[in-house]
Amino acid sequence: MVEGKGIKDTYEFDMKDFVKSFLGVAKTVVTKPSEFFQKMPTTGGYTNPIIFFAVCLAISGIISAIIWGYFGVFLYYFVFGLIFSFIGAAVLHFIAQQFFEGKAAYEGMYRVVAYAGAVNLLAWIPVVGFLAVLYGFYLQIVGVEKVQQITAGQAVVTVLIAIAVYFIVAVLVNIVGVGVPMMGFRF
Repeated sequence: MVEGKGIKDTYEFDMKDFVKSFLGVAKTVVTKPSEFFQKMPTTGGYTNPIIFFAVCLAISGIISAIIWGYFGVFLYYFVFGLIFSFIGAAVLHFIAQQFFEGKAAYEGMYRVVAYAGAVNLLAWIPVVGFLAVLYGFYLQIVGVEKVQQITAGQAVVTVLIAIAVYFIVAVLVNIVGVGVPMMGFRF
């Protein structure tokens, strides 16, 4: 953590200092993404980023379930969010490695996805939630650039291809009738 008044800048979630660490990571990744992803450890295990992301999903899912009056919303946010975080990181990692000679291991990409998931804390707010999703894509672009050590343009292309892959999969899944909601819309 970096010293100062208020919530301190933090570059890795630490369960030993749960609340301060959580708030520090959320604040830093959202307000200083370039610095955050530059200083974020790209190794150290999956536990801390998974728990950080799970808490973000749980908060958003619980508030959404209360607002919508349906517990299934919580399960959707939480379960599918966690599952797709691993898949999304894999897609980003594959694209950065195969097309742009990215330097980071999969764990670094997972950490980008998990910590960029801080935007989920606002996902339950109408309109703001949509803007938060867009900002989350921006956070992923910055994270991919810093962690994979590729250009900003290559990071943009990496994230856009990943979004296109997700969109195509969501449409195909909906065609066979499973019905995966995409950013609040069902195709």
